[in-house]
Amino acid sequence: MLLAVGCRTSAETPSSPTPTPGDRLSLSGAGATFPAPIYDKWFAAFPRTGEGAGVQVRYDAVGSGKGIAAFTERRVDFGATDVPLNPDELAKAEAAGGPVTHVPTVLGAITVVYNLPGAPRLRMDAKLIADLFMGKLTTWQDPRIAALNPAARLPDLPVTVVHRSDSSGTTANFTAFLANDDAEFGRRVGQGKLVDWVTGQGAEGNGGVAKTVKQIPGAVGYVELTYALDKRLPVADVRNTAGRFVTPTPATVAAAAEDMSLASAGDFARSLLYTTGTNAYPISSYTYLLVFTRQEDASKGRMLASLLQYMAGPGQASVVRLHYTPIPRELRESVAAKIRLLHDLDGNLLAQT
Repeated sequence: MLLAVGCRTSAETPSSPTPTPGDRLSLSGAGATFPAPIYDKWFAAFPRTGEGAGVQVRYDAVGSGKGIAAFTERRVDFGATDVPLNPDELAKAEAAGGPVTHVPTVLGAITVVYNLPGAPRLRMDAKLIADLFMGKLTTWQDPRIAALNPAARLPDLPVTVVHRSDSSGTTANFTAFLANDDAEFGRRVGQGKLVDWVTGQGAEGNGGVAKTVKQIPGAVGYVELTYALDKRLPVADVRNTAGRFVTPTPATVAAAAEDMSLASAGDFARSLLYTTGTNAYPISSYTYLLVFTRQEDASKGRMLASLLQYMAGPGQASVVRLHYTPIPRELRESVAAKIRLLHDLDGNLLAQT
């Protein structure tokens, strides 16, 4: 039996895949590009496990906004987003399919990437980043950049801002970090999955932003850490609330998660942007799968629950190799409890115990 597994990144509207003859069961999802590399790995590995044998898993990495829409319209079995559904989104989804469960799957860092000769390691704070992305700094030799980086060789290059053009959870977390610190950014640009960028050029997905920054000397953008490392782009050290400039790594994201673990337990809705951890990278985020708590197809629901248990269990061992951060161990039971909420139309629980 041929298994078709993998992530597709495009602007195309996701739709349910056509089953291949002989497939026993297929699952489809759509949404965030932020976790696409680890989802690609997980969805390829799951059919080789005992619980997932013979299953086809397809994931369309089209951005959180399109993923939420596909999930709400019941065109996919699960959605994926880097920010929890807002009240309006949640109400629409619940009207379409009943209660929704957010399942945290992994954590990652949103990095500030740039393309400068010699790839200097730069320090930035929220104010400097906000000014860059509002177009207030037009050259890399601006004194405000030099003030934080006195030893760096800053080139005489214009600043070219690259931002997301699609509805993006990465954008929502990035703009929330800047708007929380800089009122002017909040007024002029705003915060959310889609914002009114006042300068720069757009690109679709984390991969599109990374590729565009790589192509333009002097460009600056924001992407999840895995995409920065894949394109060999330098990342800025960012000042956290403790006043330390912190390099984005799986360990410094873990420090943010550990600092926020008590607030995260249960609903995981508390943003990691509020971390006060001394060693915490300040632009860290959970990413989530969205599933309907009540599954109309019991067989598919059991397989979906098994997939989630694999991702939250054995799959966590592989995330650091792709530069993500696993769910803190002390919170994994909270995640497992969420998965155990899934049930069929008769109220029968679907997750294995």
